[in-house]
Amino acid sequence: MPSFHKRGKSWRAFVCCKGVKPLPRTFDTLQEAKAWASRIESDILSGHYINKSIKNPLTNKGVLLTDIFDKYGREVTVKKRGANKELPRLNFLKTQPAFQLPIAEVTPQVIADWRDLRLMSVGGSTVNRDMNLISSVFNMAIKEWGIKLENNPVHMIRRPKNPSSRERRVSEDEQLRLAEVLDWDQKSAPQTNKQWVAFAFFLALATAMRRGEIVSIRWGDIYIDKSYIHLEITKNGDARDVPLSLVAKQLLLLLKPQNKKELLVPLRPDLVTSIFIKACKEAKIKDLHFHDSRREATTQLSKKLSNVLELSAVTGHKDLQTLKRYYRPKAEDLAKKLDG
Repeated sequence: MPSFHKRGKSWRAFVCCKGVKPLPRTFDTLQEAKAWASRIESDILSGHYINKSIKNPLTNKGVLLTDIFDKYGREVTVKKRGANKELPRLNFLKTQPAFQLPIAEVTPQVIADWRDLRLMSVGGSTVNRDMNLISSVFNMAIKEWGIKLENNPVHMIRRPKNPSSRERRVSEDEQLRLAEVLDWDQKSAPQTNKQWVAFAFFLALATAMRRGEIVSIRWGDIYIDKSYIHLEITKNGDARDVPLSLVAKQLLLLLKPQNKKELLVPLRPDLVTSIFIKACKEAKIKDLHFHDSRREATTQLSKKLSNVLELSAVTGHKDLQTLKRYYRPKAEDLAKKLDG
């Protein structure tokens, strides 16, 4: 609770809350003092306050790591394309006892203990994603916000192993069963949401585009006469042109061109996923993700392109290791190339 004391012609305000060093400030009037105290108290209780007068948290216990999480969310996360996914992760991390400590007390051992506890309920890939986010928060605090720590504690501990990369391919039979369940004949323009999902999946199989890329395409991005689609923003942040095969062009020609600003596929990404999951269940197809279309397409494209640089230009992968996770040829197909 704030308190106020008159000192001569001025008023001295004090704000005291658990976990924050008492904050004093002097004002000319009581009204100004109360307005400031109310604002500061509200920021502290909502988790939005960081005491900017603290220069070295190593000698002051006022800055909690949750304060830094809040600042990161407000100033960094909100500017990211994936903010709607990262903000809930930050809010979850704030609930973890390990991160409700003063930032100077979050040592590598604290992070390691949290990692081991977290691995009891989720997989290594999830923990690694969380650790990447925590590490980014520490880096920003140290490099940009004047938080003086000897090192980033996340860098000092062992990372859990990620599970083996998926090898799931999409068979022709599964493609036909999905088209049937989604009620699309592959010869006419989609009319229903289910048919649009089928169209998006087959376009993904023909181009190796991601779900998010497909649902973000606008008609002004499509150049059928030049056989490519321009993606202004992709997952890795770079623009790229996706070449269109004859199959991909035939799919697009099923549709009636719209205004350049209109979306090619008029569905939200989450709706595409939801309908796809239900369709797989109805078609009795096990362990198939929409994103597996990217692996299938990459593998098929590798049979037609002469080198890995051409393949990466189509798929947008920046490094060979990442590309290898999606390129899953069958041994019998590789054997045919040896004799070809």
